[in-house]
Amino acid sequence: MGFATKKPKRWELRQLTWTFISIAMFIPFPVHIFPFVMLSQAKKSKIRSWYAMGVALLLVELGLFASFVYFFGTLSQGMLLTLGGYVTSYVVGNGMLLNRVKPYLQRLELAEVRPLAWIPTAASRNRLQELPQATLDTPQLFIERLLHWRKAINNRAIHQDIDKIIHLFHLLEQRDKIEAEKFLVRHSTVVNVLMKYDEIENSRLNNQVTIESKRKLEEVIAKAAIAIEQEVTNQFKAGILDVSAETDVYIQTLKNRNLLKD
Repeated sequence: MGFATKKPKRWELRQLTWTFISIAMFIPFPVHIFPFVMLSQAKKSKIRSWYAMGVALLLVELGLFASFVYFFGTLSQGMLLTLGGYVTSYVVGNGMLLNRVKPYLQRLELAEVRPLAWIPTAASRNRLQELPQATLDTPQLFIERLLHWRKAINNRAIHQDIDKIIHLFHLLEQRDKIEAEKFLVRHSTVVNVLMKYDEIENSRLNNQVTIESKRKLEEVIAKAAIAIEQEVTNQFKAGILDVSAETDVYIQTLKNRNLLKD
């Protein structure tokens, strides 16, 4: 597991290839590449503030390049200020890229589960994770919360249960969005259980009360995963029966019209 996601470290490093290239390219040609990396990351992670900052820093780099061309061939104060601006821009831009590594990787991880929606800032994603459960009425927020607690909780069995729930919810949502919304109402308590488990785990209290509480919460999560699997199975079974009945009627209609022989 990686340092920011449940993905392998190799996957995380591959997603950060252009970040490392940007850091390595200290000399601008004719501008640094970090604004383009920012714009690319903003588009992939769908964070508006990152995109706005990328545009702003690209304009700064273009302004520095224009200044460099204007003062080229001289050793004036303007040229020294331009070179200083290039260094400052490089440090600030790549520092911001490094600071965004964790939320960027987590957004990419979420994108593999479901399509992303644009959000104002990366911080707004964290605030959404802290909202009361009653306000979490969208599929994306539900998945984000599950992924958040999967990362926070140090229990392999719970990780597997969360993975199963996410997979099953994704299947249900693809089949019937209305049923997926009902699913959120029925099973939103799972997020509260995970939150409570993380709270007990982080208390670092190791006594009979906390051990028993964690065991009960683990059982609840495991039973929830089983119940959800059965629910989704029943949904697919009902759909298969509907299709079977429809095909039987269709075949009989063809036979009644003498278009198909027994």
